[in-house]
Amino acid sequence: MTTQEYPPLLTRGQAAEITGMNKRYLDKLRKAGTLRVYKMLGGNEHRFYRDDLLKHFGLGENKNGQ
Repeated sequence: MTTQEYPPLLTRGQAAEITGMNKRYLDKLRKAGTLRVYKMLGGNEHRFYRDDLLKHFGLGENKNGQ
């Protein structure tokens, strides 16, 4: 699955899958404020912004096709 096939807001599992990082590490970055997240109604769940994750980890697809 290419990165653009993922939805714009990712669950913790999807974020771990797309980045190859551990879920706990992503939570650590979220709690430290390093990664911007969307808080779901009720405040107990979070969604990671796909584009922010790709930019942070340098995983964005190259625009010129290389």
